[in-house]
Amino acid sequence: MSAEHRVQRLRLPASLEGPEAAEFMEFSQLADAVQRQIWGHEDRCSPPEYRLRVWRDSAYDSSALFFVCEGGRMVGRAICRTPLKEDLNRATVHVEVLDMASGRGIGRLLAATVAEEAARRGRTLLDTFTEHPVGSVHAEGPSDAVVPSTGTGTLPARDRSVRFARAAGFSLSQVTRFSEVVLPEEGSEHDAVWAALEAAATARAAADYDLLLWQGVPPEHRGGMAELFARMSVDAPQGEDVYEPAVWDAARVAALDGLLAEGGTTPLYAVARHRASGQLAAYTVLWIRRGKEEVGDQDDTLVRIGHRGHSLGMWIKLANLAQYRARFPSARKVVTSNAEENVHMLAINEALGFRPAGYDGEWYRRLA
Repeated sequence: MSAEHRVQRLRLPASLEGPEAAEFMEFSQLADAVQRQIWGHEDRCSPPEYRLRVWRDSAYDSSALFFVCEGGRMVGRAICRTPLKEDLNRATVHVEVLDMASGRGIGRLLAATVAEEAARRGRTLLDTFTEHPVGSVHAEGPSDAVVPSTGTGTLPARDRSVRFARAAGFSLSQVTRFSEVVLPEEGSEHDAVWAALEAAATARAAADYDLLLWQGVPPEHRGGMAELFARMSVDAPQGEDVYEPAVWDAARVAALDGLLAEGGTTPLYAVARHRASGQLAAYTVLWIRRGKEEVGDQDDTLVRIGHRGHSLGMWIKLANLAQYRARFPSARKVVTSNAEENVHMLAINEALGFRPAGYDGEWYRRLA
């Protein structure tokens, strides 16, 4: 690390227009460049308008962003994100450095900065993640594997980001599978598989449940969806690093919809409602970002306890994929992440044709 390396705090501009947005745009372009060097594509990237919105402070979380320049250009960046309603002892941190600037202490400098920022905000527990394309994870033998607290999945010990996380004091809590599916062409064999799965799921679910399709959550359903969002925070598999139950109400659901709208993102929901009780029993959501409509991000899917065993997961997923294709003619691919131990949801995705594209490591560290 040379004397020119110093950490600077990013100031978010009011908009993407004008000279005051230049620093933010370079920061966003750096994020894209890191994704290309890891994955070779931009499927996991977000448009600048989405990033600008989600990185703004809200009633529910706050972010601090930092960068390091070399030769007059940004080569490393970091983020410290703190929740404000639950997990008040926790911060999510992430550090990224371009390959061409690695080995110069920039990553360590940024890691120390976000740890100090988290401590300044009163946080004692740090989370981070590492990203691993599928070909890199199983290239080494078992003796070179790092096993998470769940005991399911592994990461390669020699991987640079794994070595960096462990050297920074992080422990591996969980491995998640990053999967993708190319949407089937009409009349193809894959399309016929989807049709058969849909018929079977409908036969099991439709007698007792109604299917609701939304673009955003209607006001009259925000209370019901708040219950499901809260359940998602505790029902989803977690490793040794356990999160507190999220505090959701109708106002927070409305705030999420507002954030997504301002960030140019359309949430497509498919929801199963139990006909006899009127209770919302299951939901799934795809996030479609403006300027990147060809790749849908599969976010949460949850079937409420007491309503499982009726093929609701398959039913609502297929309905939402159909909604995506109908609303966005450029739809081409869907990407998603699931815990490696979540065998039921992985089985549904595999039946739909999702295949592993890579794995993420979920890490945690307790500050002294």
